[in-house]
Amino acid sequence: MSEVPTLKSQDELFREKLSHRRAMAAKPVEEKFEALIKLQQITSTAARQAGRVYQEPWNIKLPDHI
Repeated sequence: MSEVPTLKSQDELFREKLSHRRAMAAKPVEEKFEALIKLQQITSTAARQAGRVYQEPWNIKLPDHI
């Protein structure tokens, strides 16, 4: 039998969200830009597939050492 996942409380979700935000804030700016560009790629792909207007992701070459 498969196990039903338990739901998280609102407090647990808030703590996880806060923890993620703090971890992202502590990262170097290059990693933040990389995450932003990945999100832009995801949203532009989804908008394109849905037939909505979208902006192309930034065309920025990031250093390879990230």
